[in-house]
Amino acid sequence: MQNTVRRASKAITEQEARQILGVPENAAWEEILKKYDILFERNAKQGSFYLQSKVHRAKECLETVYQNKGPGSASG
Repeated sequence: MQNTVRRASKAITEQEARQILGVPENAAWEEILKKYDILFERNAKQGSFYLQSKVHRAKECLETVYQNKGPGSASG
């Protein structure tokens, strides 16, 4: 089963989200947030709105996945 988050006509799988952020399946939510912050800021400074939006979508996807895993997974 593949977890997919849909935003308008854009869809991203959990696997794609993990590849974009460079995090393994067993990554803690805090690790995901760290990677997100680094990549989001890096692309904000270097001006790639496309990559910045991909990073944001990846975080949104994983946020949904971690929220569905239960308490202590994703807390913002």
